[in-house]
Amino acid sequence: MNKTVDIINLPIIDISEGDQIGTASKIVINPIEGSIAALVIDDGKWYLGAKLLPFSAIAGLGESAITIIDKSTILTIENAPALEQLLCTGVAVIGTKVLTKAGRIQGTVKELLIDNNGKIIACEIEELNGEISSVSVENIITFGKKVTIIADKTEKKNETVITKTPSMPEPAAAAEVKETATDDSAKKFDEKQRRYLLGKQASRRIETDNGVVIVEQGGEINEEVLQKAKLAGKFVELSMNIQ
Repeated sequence: MNKTVDIINLPIIDISEGDQIGTASKIVINPIEGSIAALVIDDGKWYLGAKLLPFSAIAGLGESAITIIDKSTILTIENAPALEQLLCTGVAVIGTKVLTKAGRIQGTVKELLIDNNGKIIACEIEELNGEISSVSVENIITFGKKVTIIADKTEKKNETVITKTPSMPEPAAAAEVKETATDDSAKKFDEKQRRYLLGKQASRRIETDNGVVIVEQGGEINEEVLQKAKLAGKFVELSMNIQ
């Protein structure tokens, strides 16, 4: 397991030539997949444009250096439109406010924990009382540009969890009250998101998995667009691409 703080400023070494390409200056996050898509390389030649190292092209991620097989794995912005889009999206996660699905501020994301494949495993959060806690990726609903949305403590990412004591079974009526309260919170949260998005413009084209356009770049987000996005499972993607 790695932290982003351990990756930034590490030298990037081409093991085929024993040459240092530069240093890792920034991470590029794919918020939909919850992963590190690439690293931005600082090679001292900023005037030639940004260079990117796809995380999948990393041969070794050690304490002292990042190794690659050869320089051909390094991409320019012109050759990596998908990574350019992620850069433009600007989702950094670290520094974002943490909001529960029920609308409670939990704290601020201070660090990301990732595995050797670049997948985000958990977020370290500085809570409002100053304590540091960890939220696993299973309980993270949305990696947003300014806000990270997490499930409430009584539920997981996509399901409601009702805790029961085995020796003292919870009455059905009490369980029903809990479920109703959770449903009401979810509805209020969805309504807040709907009101926030209405009237905004899409920063890029959003399509269904079959290529049907939900909204064009620059298009206004209205009720019809929201409905299409929800039905296509693209509501989160739409939420993260507005201007």
